[in-house]
Parts: sequence; C-alpha cells; structure tokens
Amino acid sequence: MKIIFMGTPKFAVPALTKLLESPDFKVVGVYTKPLKASGYSMNLVKSPIHILAEAHNIPVITPRTLREIEVLNKLKSFAADIIAVAAYGLILPSSVLEATKYGCINIHPSDLPRWRGAAPIQRTIMAGDKQTALCIMQMDEGLDTGDVILRHRIKVPENITAAELENIMANLGADKLLETLLLIKNNNATFEKQKEEGITHANKIDRSEEKINWQKSATEIIAQIHTFSPYPGAYFIYNNEIIKIIDAVYINNLNNNQPTEVAPGLVIDNNLTISCSSEFIRPTLLQRQGRKIIYTDAFLRGFPIPKGAKVE
Repeated sequence: MKIIFMGTPKFAVPALTKLLESPDFKVVGVYTKPLKASGYSMNLVKSPIHILAEAHNIPVITPRTLREIEVLNKLKSFAADIIAVAAYGLILPSSVLEATKYGCINIHPSDLPRWRGAAPIQRTIMAGDKQTALCIMQMDEGLDTGDVILRHRIKVPENITAAELENIMANLGADKLLETLLLIKNNNATFEKQKEEGITHANKIDRSEEKINWQKSATEIIAQIHTFSPYPGAYFIYNNEIIKIIDAVYINNLNNNQPTEVAPGLVIDNNLTISCSSEFIRPTLLQRQGRKIIYTDAFLRGFPIPKGAKVE
C-alpha cells in the first residue's frame, strides 16, 4: 500500500517512523511545511518531519499551498493509494482529498466532535476534561467533521501537562494510524458519523491566554499552568517582571492563622502561596525571563516575593 504522509511538527514524528518501519506500507512521498526562519540569526530550519524523511531518502515536498495545479499534478505522480495526515498545517482542498483511491485520513487527538480545530490537546487540559480520545478520521472539507474510522478513548491523568499529553497522543496516534491503514487495506474499515451534539471548537491558543487571571478559581489556574507548561509558560507580573509558573499545587486548606477570604493575587505566606478567586495555589517550579526553571525555594532566595505582596 503506497502512502503519502503529510505532517510537520514533533507530534507527527512517531507516525511517520512507524510507517517507515512497517513492511505493510511504502511511504512514497512526504509533504511538510516550508523551511522556517528561527533563532537570532533567522536561519532557515527544516521541520522534524522534513529531517526524518530526508534521513530515509524519501522525497520531501514543501509547497506553500496545495491549491496550485502544478502541486496537484506532482502529488498525483506518486500514484499513492492514500494520504495520511498528522498536524500538517496546510488546508487540504477537495482536489487533494479526492486525489487517491482511499482519500485522506487524519490523526486527531480529541474525542470528536469535542475539540475540533487547531489546539485540541491544549483545550482538553485547559477545560479540565477527565477523558479524551485519539481518533483516526476520514478527512472531508469541513473542520474535523469527517467520519471516524477508529476511536481509542483514554482517561486524562491528573495534573498532566499539555506537553505530556501530546507525547502520549503522538505515540498512540502512530499505533492507531497503522491499525486503521490495515483495516482499510483489508476492506474491514467502518465509518462512524460524528454526532451533532457536544460539538466544541479548539480555537488556536492566543498569547493573551498565557497571563494568569487571579480572579479565576485555583482549579482553573492550575489547568492554565498545565496547558502552557513548560513552554511558553503561564505567567504573572511582579515588580514589572514576567514570572512564569511551570508547575504548581492546589491548596484548599490553610492553617487557622490565615484569613478565609483574601484578595485574589495576594501572597499569603513566605512560600509564595497565592490567593485565587476561590482557594489557593502554590508554585513549585518558576522561571524568570532568560533564566533556567528552578524550584520555588531556590527562586525566592534570589528573587524574594514576600508575604503580603500583590502579583498581577
């Protein structure tokens, strides 16, 4: 079975790796986003998928759009049976969706139709979902609206970060992609229409969401911290400096010497316990701009934030 693989970031690497190792499939071409300028020198950098494909001598194509006729003709020249997609980053027009015998299938890390869109893993963590799923879906022209071929539900571990969940989903997605391709190859695949109830949209994360709003509950703030940990990091401002919280614990009971109601954003002890609209959090890992991530006790020795201070 000849396959074109489309993907770009680290999330897609396990899937392509599994395909390249499988005797049942032959990857005839890889599509990934064009080289991107990075770093202070703005050198052009290849995507993780680009690097992996080149290491295996697989042709790599990096179009800026898939809507041009020359691009479509090149794609058809591979004579692939199916296109497998994992976090590619470009919109697939109908001409591409219909260019192979079995169309296009996509690895999607949410329990569809929950969290259709650009940031399903981050939205899962931010919303505090207790369960999610890895879905392999047949792509259509809608936004993650296609039929689900395979669905594997998992519990979301407590206190997991989005980065950790992404790693789990990347490896699970690789396994389930191969399982789905074998079903298709053997004509055993079934196609489940998505429900019309429970549709939510995983909008792209906005930079403004990284700043902590202390008017939210401790539970919501912990979820926000886990969504952005370790990068780019949820943050607060103290003495005009951005401080990132990489990890924190939820505090719901304090000693009797503490007031039961305090203003959100107030530091209530010398361990950097901070009040929220309800309950408290205590950061365990912090980072100043341009510095390393360190534990809170070490952080406070070099950058004191005393009891009674107000953080923004």
